[in-house]
Amino acid sequence: MKPLRQYLELVSLHLRIMRGGVWFIIMVQFALCGGLIFGFGFLIPNINESAALYITTGAATQAFTTVGLVMLPQFISEAKVLGRFEYILTLPISREAYLLSQITVVALLATPGVLFAVALGAWHYGFSLSIDPMVIPAVLLIFLSLAGIGVVMAVLSPHPQLTNALTQLIVFYVVFFAPVMMPVEQLPGFLQRASVVMPPTYAADAVRGSLTDLPDTHLLRSMAVPSGFALVSLAVSAGVIRKRG
Repeated sequence: MKPLRQYLELVSLHLRIMRGGVWFIIMVQFALCGGLIFGFGFLIPNINESAALYITTGAATQAFTTVGLVMLPQFISEAKVLGRFEYILTLPISREAYLLSQITVVALLATPGVLFAVALGAWHYGFSLSIDPMVIPAVLLIFLSLAGIGVVMAVLSPHPQLTNALTQLIVFYVVFFAPVMMPVEQLPGFLQRASVVMPPTYAADAVRGSLTDLPDTHLLRSMAVPSGFALVSLAVSAGVIRKRG
């Protein structure tokens, strides 16, 4: 079977396995994005357009992060516990096709939440977007970098409990301690320095740079760095999966 056909069959397989929970996952994404947009609006009185744009694009980035760095590792951990992960790797399939099929499913699951966050924020706060043509490649790179790191975390983690604990810490970090929902200048110095090596920093900046005209965004840099994250994480993931298979 050719790699392309393997990839398409694996995407179909993953979607069929998850078919009972797809709508639930999408609704959770809607609830999280809506909670962030409305919740931060309640916390900040007399919110201005700049803060509203940060909150909206931050909620969209959170949708990427929740699926790529939280749900995907948890799905793989569950597959490891059930023996499904090891079984698939015994099949004569391309490890790269398996990896890309996982990421594709993640992208499909995250997309409704991202679109909902952007639309809800623009409607609720009454601003217009300034969409850059680079938004599509920027979004693809964000998916690849975050999902690739999520796969590495899940595959290398020895216990599903450890994976779950790490994913919950990631959500907590992204919402409160990363320059995702707020400008980096509002963070303490050590968090500003730590954010330089954190993928969500560049994901949020790429979303802001491709959807808004906010100053101090660096779209090209925030696309280049996730490219590096994506290449390294996907290479490590493929190597680990090939070794386990």
